[in-house]
Amino acid sequence: MSRKSARDTAFRLFYEYATAGAFNPATMDVMRDCFDKGMNEKAWDYVKDVIERYKDSSEAVDKLIETHATGWTLTHMAKVELSVLRLGVTEIMHREDIAESITVNECVDITKRYAGKKSSKFVNGVLGAVIKARGEETDAQQ
Repeated sequence: MSRKSARDTAFRLFYEYATAGAFNPATMDVMRDCFDKGMNEKAWDYVKDVIERYKDSSEAVDKLIETHATGWTLTHMAKVELSVLRLGVTEIMHREDIAESITVNECVDITKRYAGKKSSKFVNGVLGAVIKARGEETDAQQ
């Protein structure tokens, strides 16, 4: 199955984290055994990787989101948007094998599916600002 499906599964785990405050390993097992049986090992490796990378850098990811979501705090953000942003920023920060434009497009699509068009514009803007800031950092370092 595609990375698109894996990304959707990862989003649902990020959503659980946003609502419950923790990743529940049993949820991944249930998803794997009952709901997402069509995903291959490579797709599951992606899901596990992006979750672990977020756990290892959650403070940095959340700080980037809050910095670039002008006028919003994480506690006042809708859980769907926050979950998609955590997924997207984690990919942008840690998955150099995935083009940033693909990350943004897929995150916008997930947002449209679960939250709506207005929310997708917000997600697009925040991820775009994160990418722009990272590019400016890189330019300044060179």
